[in-house]
Amino acid sequence: MDKKPNRLTDLSDGQFNSAVSSSNEINILMDHLANEWIELAKKLPNPKPLFGNIWHQGEVAILFSNTGKGKSILAVQLADAITKGNPIITLDVYKQIAIYFDFELSTKAFQRRYSDEDENSYRFSDDFIRVEIDRNKHLESDEKSFEELIIESVKFQVEKSNAQVVIIDNITFLSATNEKSKEALSLMKLILDLSRKKSLAILLIAHTPKRDIFKPIQLEDLAGSKALSNFCDTVFCIGESVKGSKVRYIKQLKNRNYPIEFHENNVIECEVVKENSFLQFKFVGLNSEDEHLKKISEKSKDRIDEIIELKNRNLSNVEIAKQLGVSESAIRRRINKFHKRNQ
Repeated sequence: MDKKPNRLTDLSDGQFNSAVSSSNEINILMDHLANEWIELAKKLPNPKPLFGNIWHQGEVAILFSNTGKGKSILAVQLADAITKGNPIITLDVYKQIAIYFDFELSTKAFQRRYSDEDENSYRFSDDFIRVEIDRNKHLESDEKSFEELIIESVKFQVEKSNAQVVIIDNITFLSATNEKSKEALSLMKLILDLSRKKSLAILLIAHTPKRDIFKPIQLEDLAGSKALSNFCDTVFCIGESVKGSKVRYIKQLKNRNYPIEFHENNVIECEVVKENSFLQFKFVGLNSEDEHLKKISEKSKDRIDEIIELKNRNLSNVEIAKQLGVSESAIRRRINKFHKRNQ
């Protein structure tokens, strides 16, 4: 059998050295033995928690929910807790400087949200820096788009503030087309590069497209999820509840570096309240996501035959739940009851 040509070993010594030298000029990668990487990592400090087990130093995270369900409230509460080193919703926090890019609220709306009826205002830490768009400046140029100007301004403000925690509310101001996977991919590469170079923790706030509020929340509910969620470290969300208009739950959907603690069977239930001029998520307890979702009605209980038929087609409980518009745990309960009755 003829020997296959080898691009490098078939070169003379002089040609090989020249090829390697040329490659080094454009090489952007770094190599070590696997054991060397482990020894190098041992010298680095373990990341401190910024939101308990949900979000840590140096991680890129995404928080999403339907419009008007409290993303900005929770994000500001996180920034406040981090800059004061206080626990949030019973979860540990490590004190850091935080910069909050607020592309949602006006100056007056922010003041009213964190003041009482007598205009007594909540006192934030001096390590909490809030940034909004300067409407007196030109927001477009011949050379750069609005989104490019925003991204460059974000980088400038991060450098200026020396912040270790960056919260961007919301991601659509960085890329108006983030629902398209190609543009979302480019955006996430920029965000990851900023995070890794400066060891920044970055939280991106995102909206979801219109969804059935009584179905379990999945990664697929995040706009541009394929590109956005693949390139971040952690994803968590806020869900609304049948328990009341002020009740919310927090659920983890992805955590690249740590086990997921607050999954569908252990979500964080909260109530949105204003206390001492501070609008916040107040911890209620831990329970299952199913408790916050619309249950199968009495009428729909007759659908057990349909559920069993779908099960016999080798559909998973998750697939059946999506098809019937209910939670996976509701399907599981109905199947278990069916089997118990027929034992």
